[in-house]
Order: sequence, then C-alpha cells, then structure tokens
Amino acid sequence: MRGVLIALLFAIPLLSGLSVAHEPERFTVIVREDTHSPLEANLVVNDSVQYINVDSRENITHEIGLDLNGDGDFDDPDEFSSGPLNYECDRVNDTDCRTAWTFFFNDTSLIGNYILSDLLSDGTEIEVRLNIAADIHIENAPAIGECFGDCEEEETTEEMKRSSQTDLQKGLMLAGMTMFGGASVILLSTIMQKL
Repeated sequence: MRGVLIALLFAIPLLSGLSVAHEPERFTVIVREDTHSPLEANLVVNDSVQYINVDSRENITHEIGLDLNGDGDFDDPDEFSSGPLNYECDRVNDTDCRTAWTFFFNDTSLIGNYILSDLLSDGTEIEVRLNIAADIHIENAPAIGECFGDCEEEETTEEMKRSSQTDLQKGLMLAGMTMFGGASVILLSTIMQKL
C-alpha cells in the first residue's frame, strides 16, 4: 500500500501536463408513443446515439431516419433509417426484429444539424433533432505565418539573462524542495500506518 502511495505521489506531477481527447460517448434517446426523450441530441464526431422503442401499443412500430426529399421513405441516396423498431421481439421466430437502433457518427462529413423523421406504422410522424459537431482540440501552435522548427530566416536572438542567484543559493533551494518532498512522503506513510 505504501509503495502505491509513493508511486502516486511521484506520478501526479508527471500526469498533470497531459491532455486527453474526447472519449466517444453513447447517447440514448427513448422513443415513446408521441415524443422522444430528449427531443434533441447534441453529439460530437465519434459519438453514437441509440434509439430505444418503449411504445408498448400493439402493432405499432417506429422507423427513425433522414428523409432528405420528404417523400415519406428513406430509400433515396444519402438517406438512412433504423428500419422498423418494435416494442418487443420474438427472436426465435423473427431474427430481424429489433427494439433499438444505434447510429455511429465517425465521419466528419456528417457534421451538421439534422431533422430526422420518426415514421410510425399508424401514419403519424414525429420530428427528431440531431446536432453533430466537430471534435475540436485546441493545440498550442504558432500562428499562421510564424516560424515553427528550424527556420533559416533572420532571427533575432535575445540576450541571455543571468540569474541574480548564485549557484550556492540554487543548490540550497533544490535541497530544500527535496527535503520538503521527503518530509511529505514520510508524513503520508505515518498517517497510512495509523489507519
């Protein structure tokens, strides 16, 4: 236990400078009789959305998709759909039956705001909003036009500034910080022994 604590104490400063990219997430939308919860899903590229049908009315299915030309089907180019979503399935007799549909957004060409249609088997339609944003990571990079790396243009070199501290003072500061770190480790291990 003490070894883990000491390793953690030394690892925290190393990890504090690391950045993490967006982890893909799955958002769930509950498909009800006359609405969806939530009515609008906001996603980032590499996320997915899952539509789950909980409309228990007999012989009613939902089909969620993008109908670009408004012709009431999802069969045209660049259109897509879930296929019929049932409330429950007899998987023994109907292996194609499904109660949920997951759509993955792993292509930047899908960035945008969409109004999907939920076409019910009784002829009604519910609008479903879907917003897909880019996964943006801000990086520290030079501005456009600035030099990055080995540039052979004329560069102005700044004069090196000398520290007003002597080597002895620097050594004493380093020794003091080392002693403080050691005292912190000893204090933590003492506390852990008493627990």
